[in-house]
Amino acid sequence: MRLPTAKYEVHMRKFFYKFGFFIGTHPRKCIGFLLLITAVSCLGFLRFHQINNARVTFTAHDSPSHTEGAMFFDFLRQNGTLHMIEVLFQASDNGSLLRPAYRHQLLGISKEIVQNLTVTTNGKSQTYGHMCEPYCEKNDAFFAMMDIFETNSTDSFELTYPTTQILGHQMLLANNIYGVKTRAEDRQILSFTSVILRFYLTSPTLQPMLDFEDEVVKLVYDSGKYHLIAGQVASDNLVAKEVRRLGTETAPWLSVALAILCAFLVVCSLRYRRSESKPLEACLGALIPVLSGLTTVGMVSATGLAFQSIIVSTLFLVIAIGIDDVFIILAAWHRSDKNFDIPERLALTVQDAGCSMTVTTITNLVSFGNGVLSTTPVLQTFAIYSSVASVVCYIYQLVIFPAIIAITAPKEYKELGKMEEEKTWEFIGHLSVWSERMWHKLAAIIETNWMRILTISILLGYWYLSVYGIFTMETDLTIQKMADPNSRIVKFKRAGDQILKEMQSVAILIKNPGDLRNPRGLQNLQNLIKDFESAKFSYGKESTICWLDSYLDFLAFYDDSEEDFEESGNSTKIRKPANFTYTDLPNFLNAESHFKPMIRISEKDCEQNLPKCLDSFIFTTGFTTVVKYNEMYPVVQDWRRIAANYPQLEVYPYTERSNFVDQTVDMVDNIWNIVISEVICMGLTFLLFVPDLVSICSAVFALFSVNFGVFGFLSLWGVGMDPVSTASLLMSIGFSVDISAHISYHYYQVDQPTARQKLEHVFTHIGWPTLQGGLSTMIAMSPIVIAPSYLGLVFLKTVVLVCTFGLIHGLIVLPVFLSFFDEVAGSCRRKSLKITDSTTSSTHNLPTTINIKDLGYYEKDEKF
Repeated sequence: MRLPTAKYEVHMRKFFYKFGFFIGTHPRKCIGFLLLITAVSCLGFLRFHQINNARVTFTAHDSPSHTEGAMFFDFLRQNGTLHMIEVLFQASDNGSLLRPAYRHQLLGISKEIVQNLTVTTNGKSQTYGHMCEPYCEKNDAFFAMMDIFETNSTDSFELTYPTTQILGHQMLLANNIYGVKTRAEDRQILSFTSVILRFYLTSPTLQPMLDFEDEVVKLVYDSGKYHLIAGQVASDNLVAKEVRRLGTETAPWLSVALAILCAFLVVCSLRYRRSESKPLEACLGALIPVLSGLTTVGMVSATGLAFQSIIVSTLFLVIAIGIDDVFIILAAWHRSDKNFDIPERLALTVQDAGCSMTVTTITNLVSFGNGVLSTTPVLQTFAIYSSVASVVCYIYQLVIFPAIIAITAPKEYKELGKMEEEKTWEFIGHLSVWSERMWHKLAAIIETNWMRILTISILLGYWYLSVYGIFTMETDLTIQKMADPNSRIVKFKRAGDQILKEMQSVAILIKNPGDLRNPRGLQNLQNLIKDFESAKFSYGKESTICWLDSYLDFLAFYDDSEEDFEESGNSTKIRKPANFTYTDLPNFLNAESHFKPMIRISEKDCEQNLPKCLDSFIFTTGFTTVVKYNEMYPVVQDWRRIAANYPQLEVYPYTERSNFVDQTVDMVDNIWNIVISEVICMGLTFLLFVPDLVSICSAVFALFSVNFGVFGFLSLWGVGMDPVSTASLLMSIGFSVDISAHISYHYYQVDQPTARQKLEHVFTHIGWPTLQGGLSTMIAMSPIVIAPSYLGLVFLKTVVLVCTFGLIHGLIVLPVFLSFFDEVAGSCRRKSLKITDSTTSSTHNLPTTINIKDLGYYEKDEKF
């Protein structure tokens, strides 16, 4: 059923005819102009920079964790920039760290970091002590415990776990030591296997802290001074370095992919008549995506948008998309009438290939364009780069490759004009005959009822497996997935995940404590703390570090009397052990200095006993068992529920895993929104460019089926739901559309009376270029296997599934439904779709029967 929008397709063909004629007339000027654009775009590299902070870029802009994290780090960032380094120590034989020799080296390396490491930045020497205020006492509980063991003072001190009393101070050890064995009767520590020290650094500038981190890394990994201790280091900066390194090491494999594709293109460019073979042109066509990639990165960098490691996969995509277009243009050139002069013949080539390329580029642009609207920064960046790359590669291939053909075509014409017997490739002739028969047999089989029944039956099984895969897909993104599996940071995270199952801490920021002189306000705050201590998977009260109870004990020490308090306007009386006062808070903090980093006060207001004395504070409490981000989601939600119950206190719970936990919520909604919106957008795109109801319904059906299968089978293949797989889904939609669009568009174009004749025409017309395009796409991504990473393997698996399912749907499933729907719609349509007659279009120049023999253009009486 032809739709009114067919008129736009007519105008598009006229435009490409004129555009192709212009290229054929001025090929060198066209190439020079685009090379100039590339040169200008490369100036954008002056603004090139990278951001690989997974905590920021992999979490949605509107994620609650961004607000919580911003509040938390704003509180901690007193002296400028804040940087946190984690160091994990274990015995080299994985045994107890309390054995004398191991204990001695453990204390030695820990104190060397704190006391002896010196860095010089811009001529200024600094140690940990110069950059740690006010967090210098962060690990004091660990050092106090170790000093007691080192001096054999355990008889004088009972070191218990998870908390212990040292010189009258209650200290939490569970934040530092793990794999602990205790004596059953009194919980005294007998041994522990792991230690995690956290060093909080503050400085007006970031560089000194990064220099200090480098020294820690050298000491722990490379010094060899403490051979009994196996140490590991982690920080956001080290994670970003590893993610960046992965992208840097993956990028050179682009050249390998390009070399393999050049070889593939050379083979595919060979013709029965050697004079028509175009190996040189094919190789030059493979280089065009390189220009497109340079132009894309330069253009986007010029806007100031940061490059990310995931964008490396976009460069592979540019190569794959560009090579696909080479096959389309070459096929169109060989189908065109060789009796025309070069500009006229090139006009017909661009008219034929340009329309098909435009449809697929528009669908790719729509696919990636949906990602631009994503709230997840990494997806947004990926979509922007991919969208620009799709358009640039389309323009470059549509202009430069036909221009290259126009420049080299005189040689082909000269060879064709020779009278002597021309050279041929005999094996290509035999292959042509065989392949033509196969395409005709496939068209005949597809039209049969048993093939339709078999196809539907297989599809039902395919959909069942897809549904099973989707419902069993895990939502989890870990650092292990974003870096080299053998990298130091991955080993740290892997070991840390096992260790931290025992206990982790969540920090709760109270932005507006209110008037604690009011017993109700004080009780409300105490209730909040108790709620967090009893939240899901909570470690309990003994894991809480908060100044409030200690301060109340401090006040009670000087005033142990109780007094009644009558609140203004309320006859209810509430008793409390001591009058809360702000006056003594500074003295308390001087006596209990380890609480200073956790509280913000105004001493002037404290002197006047005003609530403004206490601006804000943080307390921490522990939780246990859950480590994986998807497992932690209910816990984080419970914290937020508790915080929401105390709106007047402005409560913000935060842990370093909160950003990744939020992805478990965002990804599910993002993916389904993307799939639904893209199917709708694709339908509208087909409505404009393939204005035939049968073709539109069949193509959208195939599009949805392919992506449904890709998503489900990715899960069965071990890929979880995360921003990387979502980006790959964007890519899969774009690629799957390419194949469906080529088949649907050419099916719509064919003016034949029966569905079988249409399919024969489509298969012999576009079958081989479609198949070659799918194979070239898989070849383009294959070098990732040599340097595997989660990011690369997800894209590789996606490409393999998209190309496999896309080719099966494009060459079998889609034709089955096209032929079936065409028969159903036959009663409403007397004639196959035809855009225009011979007086207004150049479609008459297309041969009525396109077959693989035409690739060699030899006579019927030739024998093989």
